[in-house]
Amino acid sequence: MKLKLSVIPFFFLTLIPGWSGTPEAKVVEQPPAKPIEPWQVTVGVPGWLSNVSGTTGFRGVTTYVDVDATQILRHVNVVLSFGGEVRKGRFGAFGDLLYLDAQAGASGTGLVSNVALGLQQFLGEFNLSWRVLEGPHGWLDLFAGFRYTYLGDQLGLQPNVPAIQGASTELVNAFAQQLGTPNSDVRTLVQRSVVNRLTSLEGRDPPLPVAPLFGQESGNIRNSVQQALQGRQAGLAAAIRAGAQARVNQLKAQLATEISNRVTNRLNRSASFYDGWADPVIGLRGRFNLTKAFYLTALSDVGGFGIGSDVAVQEYAALGCQITRSLYSEVGYRFLYDDFRDNNFLYQMALHGAQITVGLHF
Repeated sequence: MKLKLSVIPFFFLTLIPGWSGTPEAKVVEQPPAKPIEPWQVTVGVPGWLSNVSGTTGFRGVTTYVDVDATQILRHVNVVLSFGGEVRKGRFGAFGDLLYLDAQAGASGTGLVSNVALGLQQFLGEFNLSWRVLEGPHGWLDLFAGFRYTYLGDQLGLQPNVPAIQGASTELVNAFAQQLGTPNSDVRTLVQRSVVNRLTSLEGRDPPLPVAPLFGQESGNIRNSVQQALQGRQAGLAAAIRAGAQARVNQLKAQLATEISNRVTNRLNRSASFYDGWADPVIGLRGRFNLTKAFYLTALSDVGGFGIGSDVAVQEYAALGCQITRSLYSEVGYRFLYDDFRDNNFLYQMALHGAQITVGLHF
């Protein structure tokens, strides 16, 4: 019994650190593990019903165009539109693209019987963003990136041969009549009989927003016709003074045929033009939650700075609805203005109209 009682205090002494010679056990609290923020992916299909208006031109000849969305859609061959975003924490990247291929034909007037137009346009944008504000009511992003614009225009002409032949005969008769006067004005005759009937080359009210590629052709035709008249002037004048009517008629017929051939050849042709440029852009975009399902969103950026365009501005505002946890839709309005020019090409155009977007969050 004494032996057993003597063991009890020895047992408790071994539990006191330092008495038993065993090291003291330390409890180290581990910091809570930070939650790993997942990648968020958003894809959308924006349908932009864009009207196009502004001034465009080629080699110094410009025209104002105003083409609405319904008119463009009537002539569309291919249209592709896509937008996407990836995000992790405050950092994100987003962009979109739009490709349009359209063709249209228009009845010409005067000496042109038909004008065929072709248009290809590509808009591509890529941005990196940083979320500067975020809370239960929404968020605000600062972003920077670039936007690339590509344009391709094609124009084909078909001459109105009967009208050209009639105009050539009319011009030659008036020219022969004026040869007997001291103040013959060949330029005025050519302007009235030929050039004033080439208004289709000026690109007025085109069914597609393309530059008037043949805007300078009226001047080229005028110069060519004047050269033909001046080359035959001496012989025709001599026949008129001699009273040789048969010779006069022969020379007039030959001159009318030459002018008709020159004008027809100048109008039986096609031309194309292609250009592209990249604009740096900076901007803000944000979202404000109205309810659990509905929200407002907006984007604004400015770019160009003389690197690509002189100035490029984009604005977008929409009302959105989170239909399900993954599915969303937005209805809004988008405006894009671009002022680009180089040695040959001018593009001061505004694209503006309603935009409807449907997309998914992952």
